[in-house]
Amino acid sequence: MRHVSLYRKWRPRTFDAVVGQDPVVRTLRRAIEADRVSHAYLFSGPRGTGKTSTAKVLAMSLNCEKGPTPQPDGTCESCRAIINNSSFDVLEMDAASNRGIDEIRDLRDKVNLAPAQGRMKVYIIDEVHMLTPEASNALLKMLEEPPEYFIFVLATTEKHKVLPTIISRCQSFDFRRPGVAQLSEKLCEIAEAEDIEAEPAALTLIAREGKGSFRDAESLLDQLASFTEGPITAASVRELLGSVSSEVLFETVDALYKRRAADALRVVDRLQNEGKDLSQFVSELIEHLRRLMLLPHAPEAALTEVGTEERPSLEEQAGRIPTPEVMRIIEALGDTLSRTKRGGDPKLELELTFLKLARDYVEPSVDVLLGRLEILEKIVADGAPAPPAPPQEQKGEFELAEQESGELVGEVGSKEEAEIPGEVKPQAGYSADDQEESAELTTVAVQWSWVMQELKERKQASAEAVFRMARPASFRDNVLELEFPAEHEYFLDIAGYPKHVRELQKVLEERLGMRPHLEFRVVDSHGAAPDTAANAGVLPARSQTPKEAPKIAPEGDALYREGAEGANAASGSNNNNLPDEKPAEEARADDTIQDSREVFVMARERFGIGDSSSSKRRGS
Repeated sequence: MRHVSLYRKWRPRTFDAVVGQDPVVRTLRRAIEADRVSHAYLFSGPRGTGKTSTAKVLAMSLNCEKGPTPQPDGTCESCRAIINNSSFDVLEMDAASNRGIDEIRDLRDKVNLAPAQGRMKVYIIDEVHMLTPEASNALLKMLEEPPEYFIFVLATTEKHKVLPTIISRCQSFDFRRPGVAQLSEKLCEIAEAEDIEAEPAALTLIAREGKGSFRDAESLLDQLASFTEGPITAASVRELLGSVSSEVLFETVDALYKRRAADALRVVDRLQNEGKDLSQFVSELIEHLRRLMLLPHAPEAALTEVGTEERPSLEEQAGRIPTPEVMRIIEALGDTLSRTKRGGDPKLELELTFLKLARDYVEPSVDVLLGRLEILEKIVADGAPAPPAPPQEQKGEFELAEQESGELVGEVGSKEEAEIPGEVKPQAGYSADDQEESAELTTVAVQWSWVMQELKERKQASAEAVFRMARPASFRDNVLELEFPAEHEYFLDIAGYPKHVRELQKVLEERLGMRPHLEFRVVDSHGAAPDTAANAGVLPARSQTPKEAPKIAPEGDALYREGAEGANAASGSNNNNLPDEKPAEEARADDTIQDSREVFVMARERFGIGDSSSSKRRGS
């Protein structure tokens, strides 16, 4: 005798045999009992959920010799003809392969024919969404005014593709996907009736692989019955499907959570050597992680596809691993699966992902970078930008001055005072004047490199080359004191030129909102004023606090004195503002070289003469 497939042999013959569709069955039963059967039905739902089988049971109930009855006997001539697909009154058409207008026209010609044997003529159109637009419109006309003895049952897996006008003329029923528990019960019933030995864990795996389809699960059980010798075990199911055990999934998740990169990579290598499909492994791992994610929040949703023997281990792991960590792994594996589907090497992609997850490597987010850029743009628009980091060769030469608190303000951002220029934060042990001076000095020091860049952009190369060798030392009572290292004391003379002083004051006024007076001095590497000719006979610039080092101006130098007096005279005795316009003679004088040493400064800036840092730049 020829073997009959299990899914065909166990197709429902009565409404009681339809599993998992109680609302549909109850409605159809009541319609038959009350003689309120509609002329058209639309059955929609996933594949293998019983749509066509239910349609045939409905046809048997209407044409049974003992009917119409919700309990067809299945033994009469009409019922047996429907079961064997030989009935003239029940016709089934696959719209996937008969989707044209000609097939629907042939159906229209048969609609007017009366039933040959039974009471009703039932036409079952499977995958009705596959009909062409012309065929759908032709079907619509028949659904509007069918004969009283004619019933249409339309079945589809994609209801949204069916014309809304067709749906509106049918009673619509949605078939639900059965859970793993329902599928397992059905498989257990079939296995007992067919004398198939199978472990409960194996039936659970088969039901899970069926993905809500009775037909797929029953076909897999039939295949395993021929594949194995003896009882069907979970190992034999995994061997046939090429899937991994739940122990491997638990092991992999633990390795990733505990940042054990070597263990996670060994799992990948072992599965590759065993011939497993790594893409399928990623899918199974994502599904396992999904259950871990849902279990703490929605246990009923997480355990619908889990057998009773796996629940304790799943609950234990879900209790140990935080949900955000599970979500992080799911997102990374989802990207990996997408790359493998686009043609990437599954093993390489999986190894890269496992290393990133185990080492907490996170690629820069475009949204985060855009957010930072918006913040910087807003700071620039508000006029208080953070200065750029100094060049590598100048590191240490232009570090900010040591504050009176004894702490060194280095790179921008290392001190809160440097983060927001001009903001004064209280410090214990210092007066309000000292704190105000510290804040003002910090403002100047933070923006000093930008001041130099502004001088350079205004084509004041000689002034920029001179003042770049200086650093702000103090700022009080509108007097800014600049320090020159002892090895660059020859810049002290040129710094006092009226042209250089005036240009620096202009830039500082734009940055600070005030035009400060300038004082200069020379210090050694320890910050003390050396006993040099440049500082001989100088006087203190102003009274100092006990903690301050003497701040003195080189007034003994005639050249400096003349330059400083000229600068202060230009700035005015009572205010610090220069007129916006200058006479043409003065403008021409500003563009001329006033001293031979200025030529050396310009040459040094242009060719890097006499500067060790410039030599380093040329050699780098």
